[in-house]
Amino acid sequence: MKALIVTFISLVLLNTALYAEENDFSPNSAKAYEVYVVTFMWPEGQSSEQVSYKNILSTDRLVRFPAANDGAGNSRSNSQASPFGNIERRLGRQVKILANQKWTLLFKRPGDTINKSFVSQQNENGYPVLTGNITITLGRYLESDIRYQHYLFGRTQQTTAALQDKNSPASPMLPSTTDATELTPTMVLKLHQTNRTASKKVNYLDHPTIGTLLYFEPIEVEQAMAFQATTPEAERSLTYNTNTP
Repeated sequence: MKALIVTFISLVLLNTALYAEENDFSPNSAKAYEVYVVTFMWPEGQSSEQVSYKNILSTDRLVRFPAANDGAGNSRSNSQASPFGNIERRLGRQVKILANQKWTLLFKRPGDTINKSFVSQQNENGYPVLTGNITITLGRYLESDIRYQHYLFGRTQQTTAALQDKNSPASPMLPSTTDATELTPTMVLKLHQTNRTASKKVNYLDHPTIGTLLYFEPIEVEQAMAFQATTPEAERSLTYNTNTP
């Protein structure tokens, strides 16, 4: 029966972009997982190690979301269960949980790599407090490469000229001094972490400022195929947060 289900789903996917990318996809060599990544921030004073943030010279290329987009552009489901369970709830009392991610991943063969990006629910003036990118490779183990950018914010003074509408008719240049300020990222901590693990093991990635919990749950290949075939791309990445921003 399972073989018939896999065959049916494979035929359904034959004309989709997901299947067209690899014509030699075989369910026998594929692996599927649900991956959970919890990212949190330790309180100040928990470590004596020096953490260096760097000044941000320009915010032009930083991610920014409108206020109506939940501050972070993520779909969120607080009702979804997490394998971390009580561990996560206990952490939430002592640390600030920045992001809590779940993805369903389908690796077509050993050596395949999947990339996911995410941002924190917390934001300042539309700028996420944290942005992240994780690359996961299926080998003998599940290999993860995570890159974070954590931001500190400050108020920067804006000139009158910068506040003018660029589409408005030209007007005489006004004095450049003004009291108008905007809360923007002024400093950033760039963090790179790697990890290698088997599935069904909770992994903790340590850092004086940013902590990470990582967990892989094996699932049936046909379950992942059905999920990807029936779920819009925008809903495949679920973000849920136990803390209220």
